[in-house]
Amino acid sequence: MSWPASSPIARELEDFWKDTASLSQQWQYEADIDLKMVSGQQDFQANGFNVNYRNSRKLQFNRLLRLINMIGGFQRDNRLATIVIPGDNDIDQGETTEQLTTVLDWVKRRDGTYEKISDCFDGSNITGLNLLHCWMDFREDPENGELRTERLPYSAFLLDPYWTKPDLSDCNRVWTRKFPTKKQIKSLFPRIEKDLPSLGKGFAYKDGKFQFMPQNYYQYQQEIYAYDEYWVKDSRTARKLLDKVTGEVAEWHGTREQFQMLRRINPNVEMIKAQIPTIKLHVLVNNNLIYEEKSPWGLDRLPFIPFMCYHYPEIQNYAYRYQGIVRAARDPQIDLNIRINALRDVLDAQMQSGVIVKEDALVNPEDAFFQGPGKVMYLKRTANIATDLMMIPPPPVAPGWMEFVATIEKEIMDIVGPEELFAQNLGNKEMSGVLMKLKMGAGLTGLRNIFDRLNQSQMFLGELMLDLVLNNFSVGKIQAIIGKQPSQVITEATTPDKQLKGLSRQFLKYNCAVEEAELTSTQRQLQFLQAVQLKSMGVPIPTKYLLEKSTLQGKKELLEIIMQEEQQQAQMQQAQAQAELQQSQMLSRSFEAKAQSDFGRAVESRTRAMADIGLYEERKAQATHDIAKTALDNAKALKEIEEVDEDRLVKLTNYILDLQQRQQEKAMLEDEKILELADKESAPVDAAEKQSRPQQPNRMAQ
Repeated sequence: MSWPASSPIARELEDFWKDTASLSQQWQYEADIDLKMVSGQQDFQANGFNVNYRNSRKLQFNRLLRLINMIGGFQRDNRLATIVIPGDNDIDQGETTEQLTTVLDWVKRRDGTYEKISDCFDGSNITGLNLLHCWMDFREDPENGELRTERLPYSAFLLDPYWTKPDLSDCNRVWTRKFPTKKQIKSLFPRIEKDLPSLGKGFAYKDGKFQFMPQNYYQYQQEIYAYDEYWVKDSRTARKLLDKVTGEVAEWHGTREQFQMLRRINPNVEMIKAQIPTIKLHVLVNNNLIYEEKSPWGLDRLPFIPFMCYHYPEIQNYAYRYQGIVRAARDPQIDLNIRINALRDVLDAQMQSGVIVKEDALVNPEDAFFQGPGKVMYLKRTANIATDLMMIPPPPVAPGWMEFVATIEKEIMDIVGPEELFAQNLGNKEMSGVLMKLKMGAGLTGLRNIFDRLNQSQMFLGELMLDLVLNNFSVGKIQAIIGKQPSQVITEATTPDKQLKGLSRQFLKYNCAVEEAELTSTQRQLQFLQAVQLKSMGVPIPTKYLLEKSTLQGKKELLEIIMQEEQQQAQMQQAQAQAELQQSQMLSRSFEAKAQSDFGRAVESRTRAMADIGLYEERKAQATHDIAKTALDNAKALKEIEEVDEDRLVKLTNYILDLQQRQQEKAMLEDEKILELADKESAPVDAAEKQSRPQQPNRMAQ
């Protein structure tokens, strides 16, 4: 029985179901088996007749649950937080990114998002694919709303069967189903003009869709409704600004007059029209359309994040397109149950292998059929116990049985990962916990692709939640969350002015990036760990900052003690610096006094040198006078000896010339000695004068 098509959207949903259900149900059927195998329903194929030859139920030895718990437990022990960092390490935007990180952390902790991420991770490891739905809840805060997330299992959604990208950017349609009550629906849509259709109790399942949801079973006495959300890719026309020089494009929400003013400032700007991809939401209750909206909560993309274990979009068989780690270990688990139960039957049969009884040997022939511990068999008086009653010896259990069972168990583990992943290698009792953790980390290399896809989905989730926060939270709410005034970029990004808001969002798009960091209980602890890591790398981070960011109990008293010690140490350093300054001043004055003393001695030496030079000049003048007198005497002598003969005259002349030359050479030697003495005496004076002279600043260097 199908519901009446009350609107074109209902008919479109019906067509969507006909086109995709045959493909999706192939995977959902296999995913349902995977879930049953993990949950302990490993006898699902027996349909209630899973018994042995003695009408005893066969046992199940679930090894798959352990696999899921080990991998999921490792993820929970090593959860990563979502943070916002400046793009290209732009330090100027550090305050903005820190505030956005604080808001995201507050939203996730209030909603319990990290636990839901772990649930989606476990669900994807079992069935292959889960969705995390983000939406705004305006019931508690009608103005800003509360950001909520919800895990959707494999059976609660229907996707476009040909999507391939992990962010669902190429997925054209998504159909989700829930089963709320009438009160829950009216709390979500309080402004519904008409009453919800009343179709009676237990009617919701009768459309024959989403058969693997548990609400389709055993709900005849529940008044629940089929609540469908149908998300469709759409487009909207927008005006954008194109800078013909830089090629930058930004969406424009201003008026024509504002554009003309902008054109005067930058004539290279041109306005263009573009078709922007967006989404459209249709809400139906029992196949009746009650609400529809374009770009809900300001989003232009689907509010779903897929969590995948193994995704093979190129496979033609849709049953194998999404797989969890259970799929490969499913057959060995079934075979393990069969072998262990067969071994159990053999062991049970050995306890009663039978007896050989001679006819008319037992008092009660029925005693031969009731053997076991404590049973008594009565023989007749005429019977011979040695020949008339013989027990059949049980055959020994082949040792290969136990080895085969152990091989199957090991095979299940090896299919998923090495034994170090599950901490089975505990034979060495001296192995430390650190070494065991390292071995487990090395074992996880085989599951690295699974954790990489988890990290990628978590980053997509951070970007989606950041969009929802900036689209719906006001400046006042962000200020209440972070405890201080938001930065100018956040203020402009949340303003009602669409143009200013669009430009700020464009700025955040290119200047912020969502990354992962170590998850801590609070944002303060994350800052503390990051500061400790930086200090270990050599960054001079003060101890006071580390203590303020830590969550240490009694840190106020510790801070006071450290501040007192630092103050005492600073005072000691100041006193030591003053003593060193005084010592330096005394040493400088000592050097100055010595320089003045050296300068005085140099001046005295120079005075004596100048006196010697004066005496030399006096002696030189006297020598010149003597030479002149000698020449005069020679002239007189020449006059007196005019009558002397020629030979005597020549000899006398040569004698006079030779005497004059020797006198000149002697005078030159004395001059050189005086000059050397003067230079020697003047050098210390110049050096002392230069040392005592105050140094002038180097103007060239300045």
